[in-house]
Amino acid sequence: MRRLCLFLACVSSLSAATPAPVPLKPSRVTTSAAASGSVAERMIDGDNRDSSRWISVQTRDPIWIELELPRIETLAGLHVYSGFEGTRALRSFGVQFWRDNAWHPVPSAQVTGNTAPALALKFDDTVVVSTQRLRLWITETPDGTARVAEIVIWPASASGVPPASPAGAAPAPPPPSLIFLNQSGFNLGQPKRFTAPTLPAGSAFTVEPARGGPAVFNGTLVGQVGDFTAFNPSDDREYVVIAGPHRSVPFRVGRWWLERVTTQNAIHFMVDSRHYVGNERAVCRGSYGWRDDHHFGWELTTLVPQFLSNPSVYAAQPRQVTYEPPTDPKLWGALEPYRADAPDLVKLIHWGADIIVTQKLSHELLKAQLPYFLYAWPWLKAYLPEQNYTVVRDYTFAVWNQPKADRTYPYDESPEHDLLALKTKVGTTKGAYPPGFSIEPNLLLHAVAVRDGRADAEVYFQAAYRQAEWLIAHLDWNDPLTTKGQRMSEFITLTGLAHLLRIYPDRAPPGLTGKINAWADVVVRRSANLWDFRKLGDAPDAWTPMGDKPTMWNEPGNVVGLPAALLAARPFIQDPAVRSRLDELVWSHFDAAFGRNPTGRHYSYDAPREIEGVEAGWYSFHVGGIGRLEKARFVLDGAPKNAHFPYRPELGNIGWTEGWVQFNTPFNLSLAYLAHASTRIEAVRDATGLTLTLTAPVNLDPSRVETASVTVTSASGDTETVTVSETSPDRPSLVGRIQVDASAPVRINDGILQAPASSRIEVSYGHGYLARRTAL
Repeated sequence: MRRLCLFLACVSSLSAATPAPVPLKPSRVTTSAAASGSVAERMIDGDNRDSSRWISVQTRDPIWIELELPRIETLAGLHVYSGFEGTRALRSFGVQFWRDNAWHPVPSAQVTGNTAPALALKFDDTVVVSTQRLRLWITETPDGTARVAEIVIWPASASGVPPASPAGAAPAPPPPSLIFLNQSGFNLGQPKRFTAPTLPAGSAFTVEPARGGPAVFNGTLVGQVGDFTAFNPSDDREYVVIAGPHRSVPFRVGRWWLERVTTQNAIHFMVDSRHYVGNERAVCRGSYGWRDDHHFGWELTTLVPQFLSNPSVYAAQPRQVTYEPPTDPKLWGALEPYRADAPDLVKLIHWGADIIVTQKLSHELLKAQLPYFLYAWPWLKAYLPEQNYTVVRDYTFAVWNQPKADRTYPYDESPEHDLLALKTKVGTTKGAYPPGFSIEPNLLLHAVAVRDGRADAEVYFQAAYRQAEWLIAHLDWNDPLTTKGQRMSEFITLTGLAHLLRIYPDRAPPGLTGKINAWADVVVRRSANLWDFRKLGDAPDAWTPMGDKPTMWNEPGNVVGLPAALLAARPFIQDPAVRSRLDELVWSHFDAAFGRNPTGRHYSYDAPREIEGVEAGWYSFHVGGIGRLEKARFVLDGAPKNAHFPYRPELGNIGWTEGWVQFNTPFNLSLAYLAHASTRIEAVRDATGLTLTLTAPVNLDPSRVETASVTVTSASGDTETVTVSETSPDRPSLVGRIQVDASAPVRINDGILQAPASSRIEVSYGHGYLARRTAL
């Protein structure tokens, strides 16, 4: 319990208000290329108005501004106020610091394509900026002239760097409503809840058409929570919740609403944030397949389950990725290119595997992604050359139990890299070493080895078994570090344990069902609050992880990844009341990302223009940084910090804000598990054939008839792909038919299922361990 007490003590001490930081005063400022009469000291006079700006001459050459402090200081970041009358801001520049008689770039403070006149540049943990001298190296302005009104230097402190606001700017606006709910909308037939933190328990509420009309639902607050789950309208009108004097933002209720507004966006992010070939082409430190992914981005770990669980929806998406030959054959290109018409999701999977094998990355968390590619090969091979499988297979098995990595990795917490070894360490809140990370990769490699007839197949199962056995005996779910304390990587632990129990129920270690149920009990206990939000710990002020640095911690990835863990655990929960509560928590955590949180804001700054129905996005986005994600679509920028809870929206934009691929990949997996949980397939046989009915999140466009593909397998193993279709737009299910000849031997021939009435027929949607199947 000592680690638990220390962990919660840290949270408690930081949940109290911390003193505002005081900026440092430079002792000197010098510049290059100053315009005649322009005084450099104006940039450090405490006045960020246009009337106090410094101006350079017009030039195509780089322009520099150097600031010197009275002594060496450890720094948290800068405010940079530039431009004139809200335009002509510095477009591209980088911050450098002096150390060891040389200038060094600050990786998290490299800015490109900027248009904002007021920037808060926060230095992350990549490098400690301890220096007496700083320099802005300006490479692009709108017209060749640099205009800088003020540069403010912030010292390292628990408070970090405050937001930057232009002179005279108003404070951050309040929440869009004092009824906090999913700003976009809700899925038909799923939990629909909201929070009214300022109203007393027992207050009445109604749901009404946003444009006027009588109430369509009536309810009463339980505590500060309202529930209108039973409201499932048949139209697409906007609605509002009205309680006391408050009116919510408008929302809709629709079939597969969450999937409708996020499935394509999830792919957009993964396309844009690729390293080397995404929408930012700079080489990024500590990055491999995706910018700023390090070794624990979990890309294939989450992309492949998306493909397995809901292949038709991704096959129907528009293609935006084209193959780019490598600029350097040491970076990518070991895998031959994919078919041009492959779905973007398949192209992303190919990219992730290609980077690992081309660069020969052998960190255990990177090579642990490759079994996902190999496992999915029977369904990927329609789009990829056979050479891809051979290269990935040979590399994976060759390096699987190698104890040493190929290079030094930032943030590496691995004692060694043998994936057959027992892992007895629990990683830190960085999320770089979650317990049980080797379970699912070993199970998948076991399945691949069995499929390929390898003699060593059992070795991989036994490695997964031993690891699960150790977790059962040693993990204490009451310790926050084993659950929410793993931040965005928590989902790894539960999905691995659930995979073992679901696919190998007769071979699972004793106590696994009980261990999963115990985890669910802790989740339920810590979610008994006005937000239906799973807290870090049981103490009243233990809501989210915090630490002793300004970067500790931003946690959108944990919130949007929790539904994957909940849905993976749900089939094994023995108490019906707990199962029902897990259903509510799946949706309350999606809702949290969409505005049901103490700030009332969506986690993405750009949500109002990217996601249908969202009014208020996150307060800000991170400029520059290693990942350079400011131009990427669907970035999850920030989430409420511990001090915002239980209800302090007036604190505004506190703490660290920065998007990260590690926040989006857990959301990707939640989409995969949600698709699996939502899919139902039925088959009815009559005298001449089978009628197949698929209910799944594939028909996401209510304006047109959509199709999907299901697989029919005979007792002899023959398969046939059958197209199922909506009978009209926005139908609950898709329907198809296959002819059956009961008089012939068991097989499928020319699209006709030849099967006696007594023979077994299987119908499935999806692939592998995330397929849904029915048999008759």
